[in-house]
Amino acid sequence: MPEPVHAVVAGGGIGGLAAAVALARAGARVTVLERSRRTGDGGGGLVLYPNGVRALDALGAELGARVRAEGHVTAPDEVRAVTDAHGRILAEEPIGAHGLRLGTPQVPVLRSVLQRALHEAAVAAGATVRHGAAVTGGATRGDAARALLADGGHLDGDLLVAADGIHSALRQHLLADGPPRYAGYTSVRGRATGVRMPLPARVVNGRGVQLFISPAAPGTLYWTAKITAPPGAWPAKGPADALRDLRAATADWDPPVVRLLHATAAADTVVTDIHDRDPAPRWTDGRLALLGDAAHPMVPALGQGANMALEDAVVLARAVAAHPGDVPRALAAYERERLPRTSAVVLRSRAQGAVDQGDGAAAELHRNRLVREQGRKDTRTEDIHAWHPDHRREETVDHAART
Repeated sequence: MPEPVHAVVAGGGIGGLAAAVALARAGARVTVLERSRRTGDGGGGLVLYPNGVRALDALGAELGARVRAEGHVTAPDEVRAVTDAHGRILAEEPIGAHGLRLGTPQVPVLRSVLQRALHEAAVAAGATVRHGAAVTGGATRGDAARALLADGGHLDGDLLVAADGIHSALRQHLLADGPPRYAGYTSVRGRATGVRMPLPARVVNGRGVQLFISPAAPGTLYWTAKITAPPGAWPAKGPADALRDLRAATADWDPPVVRLLHATAAADTVVTDIHDRDPAPRWTDGRLALLGDAAHPMVPALGQGANMALEDAVVLARAVAAHPGDVPRALAAYERERLPRTSAVVLRSRAQGAVDQGDGAAAELHRNRLVREQGRKDTRTEDIHAWHPDHRREETVDHAART
């Protein structure tokens, strides 16, 4: 009986841990190398759209059930309102009906909940997770792949998965395409408990600021503010000052929104600039494969970053299982299936982000008029949300031309 594939996964974020779960359950021996000293949460929350929920279910039915139980499953009659800064409704999206139509609900969840569930599932499946192990580079040859570590050590395996994020060292080994592109806006993310809002699922369109709010668990709301700003300006403030300045910038907004921001602690706030990259010409080289933000970083305008990473993990493990003993062939199949879809989503996210984030009065009026005329953008992304683990590339429609 052949030895199981040893998969070395660089990065213990959502994508890396999902890959660890999928590969371990497919029979691989898995080692995850994560630079941080403990499992983090990335701050705030995210929405698992129907495609991401299906990917999570494919990783394990109990994993999907756990995240549903600890997150917020959208009710069949749930609506997400899009308002201006003063609470006037511009559009309403029936997100519950959207889930019914696709057969799978949206599930907003705290990042910490999803991260912890994936970590525990990976360990339960037999994966080893090494914290404090920063991957600084890699090397591949015909029969092996090597992860190079910051402490001067290395780890060899049959397969090296680069899930080390938007500033991936392994991507530079493969593509050498330099730093990511700053999108023109920054992100401040937070969460609060015990806050009651008349419109708990909501997008608020202000001038140069867009705020996304969602339930993430019983009694808990999370929010993400996207702010037009020069690169580095808001991260340099730190969480406390960024939260203070965001409160000041929105002081005359709808009172429930103001209360939500004031109920958020600086300790529960994360500030990061938003970046993406042009779609890559390739993701794989022999025994090395990119995954998640290392492969296809995208702006959060369509909320698909984590969802795409979960899909990647499912498809990667399926390809490895379908080509036993032939890792390069498996990775080529993975790339063929995933690269076209994610490239289209990267470009569509970029286009939507440019509309969402326009600064100035004219841009604000244009965006709000589009929302009134077209409704919330989720209704125009059902082709993305319709993904199913049993689908193959030839069964899906490439919508890159929309951008």
